Amino acid sequence: MGKREDPQLRIRIPQDLKETLEKVARDNDRTLTAEITRRLRESLEREGILF
Repeated sequence: MGKREDPQLRIRIPQDLKETLEKVARDNDRTLTAEITRRLRESLEREGILF
């Protein structure tokens, strides 16, 4: 799937968590979407849910 074809997901998260994720994304030279996606994928891989 191309980037524009990926589904969108709207979620509500606490403001402090959003700000932390934005800072970490900047520090890692990633977009907020890329940072969240990477962290979710790593979490699922650690649990053996995603390979």
